[in-house]
Amino acid sequence: MAVLVLSLAGVVGLLLVPAGALADTAPGASPAPSADPSPSPASTANAPATPAASPSGVSTPPPAASPASQALRNSHAQGELIGDLTASEAHALMLEHALNQSELSLIALGQQILDSQKEVSQLDTRIAGVSAQHAQVSARLQSDRTQLAAIVRRLYKHQDSFFVSLVRAGGFGGLLETIGYSNVVVDRERDLVRVVQADEVALAHAQATLERSRAGKKAALSRLVLLQSTVAQAIATEQALQTQLQGTIDEALAALDAMQTDTPEMAAKRAKLLKMKTDSVLSQIEQAVFAQQNFQLTAQLIAQDPVLTATGKLLTPIPHATITQGFGPTLYTFEAAYAGFPHFHTGIDLAVPLGTPVFAAADGVVALARPMTDSSGNLVGYGNYIVIQHDTGLKTLYGHLLAIGVKEGDLVKRGQLIGLVGSTGNSTGPHTHFEVRIDNSPVNPMQMLPDPAAQAGASSPGTNH
Repeated sequence: MAVLVLSLAGVVGLLLVPAGALADTAPGASPAPSADPSPSPASTANAPATPAASPSGVSTPPPAASPASQALRNSHAQGELIGDLTASEAHALMLEHALNQSELSLIALGQQILDSQKEVSQLDTRIAGVSAQHAQVSARLQSDRTQLAAIVRRLYKHQDSFFVSLVRAGGFGGLLETIGYSNVVVDRERDLVRVVQADEVALAHAQATLERSRAGKKAALSRLVLLQSTVAQAIATEQALQTQLQGTIDEALAALDAMQTDTPEMAAKRAKLLKMKTDSVLSQIEQAVFAQQNFQLTAQLIAQDPVLTATGKLLTPIPHATITQGFGPTLYTFEAAYAGFPHFHTGIDLAVPLGTPVFAAADGVVALARPMTDSSGNLVGYGNYIVIQHDTGLKTLYGHLLAIGVKEGDLVKRGQLIGLVGSTGNSTGPHTHFEVRIDNSPVNPMQMLPDPAAQAGASSPGTNH
């Protein structure tokens, strides 16, 4: 991909030189003196198609349009394609960086999984050892009790008058002491039984603690395996997007070559079709990069919102806003493909005047609060945007902000001011793109906002995005 980007930059640079030189000779400009008696490209492009008079007064047909003249006539279409190639270069770098990060994450997760598996195995070994000790101690306790009972039975069998001797000795302890068993048997058995009982209780507690620890570690291991699967899928998506981007770049370069001989109408049509395709691919790349950045930062974040827990409802982030574009399939070609549709709007657009406050939809943790930029530092995609993690799997996104009022890692409350409405990134006017994601999949925000009937305009198309 790095080689692709460098070669692309070189091709675009070479293409820009003739395009710029041709653009300098615009209609109405004074061309430099030339020994060539033929008319300039500008005058040829704008002159009426009538025969030119020679100095002798004889009409002669106009010369055929030269390649330079044709290129000038198509300079606007070429400029659009060069702009697409420049944007593609920036997105190629962005995508390559995201892919590298995803691959590093996958390696790190693999190591964490191996470590967790090792810890679970060690806990299994310790639990097995404690269980064996517990069984041994229980067996010893039972043996000691059996042995003590056998002593009593033996004494009973060998005494002619067991009960008389027992009474005279002042009880069972005195009897054993009288016959010499006190120090040898009774004290030892008493102490041993006490020790064994204490060991049994301690081992039972240790076993329960280890089993709880193992259950927690096993759950963490399951989460790591799930994260690993998610990252692997992200890598596959990013690699597929690299292939798509390469295809659009190749088509744009071929189109630039063809425009040397295209008619202006054909060149404009070719540029329009390629722009629609390129915009869709670049939008998908922005979504993939966002998902990759957001994934690592929000995987472990969990917050609790009592209202969200009780009602399942979010707060409308901008009260009384006009919804200019709803959630779902759209005709706008700049929207990425999703859910089997070629173009899909993954949130709702809340249009209000520039600088209107934007509020957090629920309690949560700020996972992302940053500008989305290309390699040149230009705002693209969501522009200035914020992502808040509300509970396990639930996130909200606020895009195209004029200003960001929170930072990553901040705890925010429902209704807290987090930013101001803007028109940054890929936006056609002041609004906030509001997105709700559950397990990283976009869902219709209207399902989680209060009083959906009051938002009946959600399905009406608009111009914001």
